[in-house]
Amino acid sequence: MKNISSIPHFSSKRAQADIMAAAEAFADGHVLAGLLVHEFNNLLTPIIGYAELAENALRSGSSSRMYVERIRDAGDRAKRAVERILMPDMGDEGFSSFDAVAAIREILPDLELCIPSSGRIQTNLPNRAVWLDGREITLQQVVINLCKNAGEAMKAGGTVTINLDNCEQISTRNLSRGRLEPGEYARLSVSDTGPGISPSFLESIFDPFFTTRSREGGSGLGLALVQRAVGSWGGAIDVHSSLGKGTTFELFLPCSTCPARRS
Repeated sequence: MKNISSIPHFSSKRAQADIMAAAEAFADGHVLAGLLVHEFNNLLTPIIGYAELAENALRSGSSSRMYVERIRDAGDRAKRAVERILMPDMGDEGFSSFDAVAAIREILPDLELCIPSSGRIQTNLPNRAVWLDGREITLQQVVINLCKNAGEAMKAGGTVTINLDNCEQISTRNLSRGRLEPGEYARLSVSDTGPGISPSFLESIFDPFFTTRSREGGSGLGLALVQRAVGSWGGAIDVHSSLGKGTTFELFLPCSTCPARRS
C-alpha cells in the first residue's frame, strides 16, 4: 500500500482526509488489478497447453491444425501482454530491436476477425524490414486495437487498409496527438471506409472510457491504450476523418537506432 506518511500536509483536515482516501483507493485498485491479471494469466496456461496438445494430435497442413495454431499463437501473445501488465517494472526485459513488418504479418489472421464478414483488410507493407526499438507485442496490440476500432465503425462492411513505410521529418511538426521532432520515423497508418468521426468527438476520442458505442459494449479504452503506447515510444499520432468518407489514424514511431539491425 502507498505510504500515507509521504502525502504532503494540507491545512484543511477535510482535504487531508480526501487525499488519504484517494491514496488508499489507488493502492487498493492496483492490488485488485494485480489479482485479476494474475488469475487471467493462470487461465491462459491451460488454454495454451491444450492448444499445443491439440496441435500435435492433428494432421500437419490440415485446416483444423491451422486454426489451433492460431489459438496457440494468440494465447502466447496474450500471455506476454499480461506479463507486461503484471510486471510493469521489469525494465528492459523483452525490449529490443524488431522488424515491424514481420510483427504485423504475424497477426494478419487475427486482424481478419476484427472486421465484419462483409469487410476486408488490405495491407501495403514494404518488402524490407522496418526496425523499431521496443516490444513487438506492443505494436501488435496497437494495430489490433486500431483495426478493431475500424471494424466496429464499419457495420455495413468496407475496407481497412494498413500502410507501413519510412519517412524523414525535416522540421518540427505538431500533430493531433503529440509533436514530431526532426528525424527518421516509421509511419504506420490504419484507414477505414466507415462513416467517419464527428468533428465534435475528435478532441475526445483518446480520452479513457470515452465511447460512442456504450450500448454495444464499447469500453472506450482502445484508443487510450494506443495513445499511451505511441507516447511511450516517443512518437505521435495524426487523425484525419471526414463524415461519410472514413477515418485514418497515422502513427509516427522513431526508427531503430541500431545500425547493425538496420543494415
